Amino acid sequence: MIAMLFNFRNWLPEVFSNKNFLNRDVIAGITLATILIPQSMAYAMLAGVEPKYGLYASFIPVAIAAFFGSSRYLATGPVAMVSLLTAVAAGSLAQGQSNLYIFYAVLLAFSVGIFQIILSLTKAGKFFDKIPKHVIIGFTSAAALIIGASQFHKTIGFPTIDLSNLTSLMNTEVSWMNGFAVLISFIAVLIIYFMKNKSDNPFINNFAVLTAVIVSIFGSIFFSYQGPIVGHIPDGLPSLGLPSLDTASISIPMFIIHTVIITFVGFMEALAIAQTLSIKMAVRETQELASKSASRFDVNQELFGQGLANISSGFSGSYPVSGSFSRSSVCVVANGFSGLTSIITALVVGLTLLFLTGTLFYLPHATLGIIIILAVIPLIEIKKMIEIFKENVKDGIIVWGTFFSTLIFPLLQIEIYEGVTTHIWTGIIFGFILSFILERLIRN
Repeated sequence: MIAMLFNFRNWLPEVFSNKNFLNRDVIAGITLATILIPQSMAYAMLAGVEPKYGLYASFIPVAIAAFFGSSRYLATGPVAMVSLLTAVAAGSLAQGQSNLYIFYAVLLAFSVGIFQIILSLTKAGKFFDKIPKHVIIGFTSAAALIIGASQFHKTIGFPTIDLSNLTSLMNTEVSWMNGFAVLISFIAVLIIYFMKNKSDNPFINNFAVLTAVIVSIFGSIFFSYQGPIVGHIPDGLPSLGLPSLDTASISIPMFIIHTVIITFVGFMEALAIAQTLSIKMAVRETQELASKSASRFDVNQELFGQGLANISSGFSGSYPVSGSFSRSSVCVVANGFSGLTSIITALVVGLTLLFLTGTLFYLPHATLGIIIILAVIPLIEIKKMIEIFKENVKDGIIVWGTFFSTLIFPLLQIEIYEGVTTHIWTGIIFGFILSFILERLIRN
């Protein structure tokens, strides 16, 4: 454990001994912050909490994960999948009591972090490699589709759509539509699409989201936008402390289930990103450093870093975090060298909390909805799922079975425990059961 606490010694001295590495991390960190700030607020709303909690989760946890994780490039913070699972968990545990919602979200951050640290200290990280990848692909694709659908109403001014009653969308009259929300969404899509996909300039690519946010804010102010906006975000850094356990009676079985699911899904996402980047960047590292100094990815160390990040998120009064594919990719494209990139990002978020929250007041929810939708579209891997089925029928059944069960189970609203009904996480459990059965049938 002592070695885990000082893992940052593998890269921190190299950064401060080379001015080029330091400059790269500073620039990449600032670039990453311009994406993280609007994303964090959007994901907070996806998690069912106020935007400020997304900013809190983007401050201390981001730096902690960089210090104690094994990956130089993994960008930690609020992510879509974990945010959705947090909404499911906190909603079911609070059982309609809005005053308990954030309490359970914060408590989940603690429990997920503690569970991850226990797994790291017991060297359980190796078991994550044995988890069926096809189950993850099917679940992630379906969950991303649900996330995108859940944000659609924001982009066109519809009332909130309940995922358990999708027919509400068809029964809603066009008169509900907010014309300016549609316009803002359309402009945001154009800005992000053309700047990210049609430009060869990395600088323009990386500032696409920030540009969309700035344009949306100015448009909201200039045209006196009447739709939902972010509103007041309190100035100042988050208060640190433990939630009072006297405020609610916790359903232990369901709390454990939600903790395990969020831990599992969140870390699988972080693990996949970190492993991919470790392989991808190995060549660049060996060119820039002595081969002995190149980073070595360690799954148990990464579990430790993610665990501490989640505990710090709980101490910050926020909800669970994980690694982000889009922001990690930006870190690489922006030429970040080490974990200092994320530390610089955290400092920029801290400065924003201290001095710049007022500038976010007029940011429309429509823009945040677009940010989420565009972030999750790449996660819907329908083409890959079709290819898997063509290559291997058994794997195809698993991936498509997981996909459809994740979509269908929330609609069934089957009571499974003390008024708690089925939701998206039941899909991944079904995928595991299906994988287990098919593996045994083929062996026999």
